[in-house]
Amino acid sequence: MRALDEIYNEVLDKPVTPRESLLLIKALKEKGETEIVIKACLKALEFFPDDINIRRALAETYLEKGSIELAEKELERLCEKIDELSSLFKLQAELFIKKDRIKEAINSLSLYLAHHSDDQEAAQLLSKLSSSKEGPSILPTSTLAEIYYKQGELQEAIKIYEQTVKAFPDDEKSKLRLKELKEIKEAEGREEAKEGLLKEKKLRLIRVLERWLSDIEQRRAVGLLH
Repeated sequence: MRALDEIYNEVLDKPVTPRESLLLIKALKEKGETEIVIKACLKALEFFPDDINIRRALAETYLEKGSIELAEKELERLCEKIDELSSLFKLQAELFIKKDRIKEAINSLSLYLAHHSDDQEAAQLLSKLSSSKEGPSILPTSTLAEIYYKQGELQEAIKIYEQTVKAFPDDEKSKLRLKELKEIKEAEGREEAKEGLLKEKKLRLIRVLERWLSDIEQRRAVGLLH
């Protein structure tokens, strides 16, 4: 086994491929030399700044070391890169649709919409594919439910979660979310009922005032006649 300094120098001095750099970084990491791993990752990123795997290794090492803020910065960069690449899922879905692979298209669109929930066209396409009679039997997903929720379609989101929980009774996460959405709906219902009562009281008060003003006008008219 080569010495640590030999492996480290190879990472530092040679702009090898990202895969080779990562293998060398992993070899250093297995030795538990955290500081050397961090330096090796930083140096490798000078050659390959867009490599996700090397940056992930750096973020993980920072986290293991307890450098939370540095780990957070690296994870933010990773997430930004993943967001940039996530549009590929939509392209992949289009390819699957052309090949009539509906189930795979739905999966790709769900992954895409997890990053781009404001894409109404993609959301509508996912909904259409999920309910398509031509494709295989496909169950609604929590991703689709959350898209409806973000669009303000609370009842539709609840309906999809109910179907999901029925299909997957062991899905505790969906059960919890369904409970939360139902509580939101109940709260909204109470708020609407409260607003309805206030509106009704206001209308009754207006009607009373209108009658009161009408009586005053009639009395004034009678007074003027006399």
